[in-house]
Amino acid sequence: MITIIIIAVIIIIAAIGLRETIKHSKGEGACCGGGAMKEDEEPSVVLDGEIVMKATVHIDGMHCMNCKNSVTRSLQKLGGVSAKVDLNDNAAYITATREVSDEEITFAIDRLDFKVTSIERE
Repeated sequence: MITIIIIAVIIIIAAIGLRETIKHSKGEGACCGGGAMKEDEEPSVVLDGEIVMKATVHIDGMHCMNCKNSVTRSLQKLGGVSAKVDLNDNAAYITATREVSDEEITFAIDRLDFKVTSIERE
């Protein structure tokens, strides 16, 4: 009887773990140190001036809305930068009123423990 109870508990724990893993892989569950988050309510930065740079930054390691919000905020702190992050594309779309170096962009993302795989400038 004890063996059946132990096996039942193990099956329940495995089922819960599997459910959370599936939610995490879809970007729906709590991950990256936060609960299930919604997109930040703050609008993207409104740029004042002529757009002099556009870039697409491909990023590995983003899984959820918390990841998206963190990357967006970090890029927009660069000054003169507006960023839109898309989890489905694993990319950030940047427009800027000044030239922003690849090193600045990479540092803003890498410091969050995500990996920039490429930067394409328009």
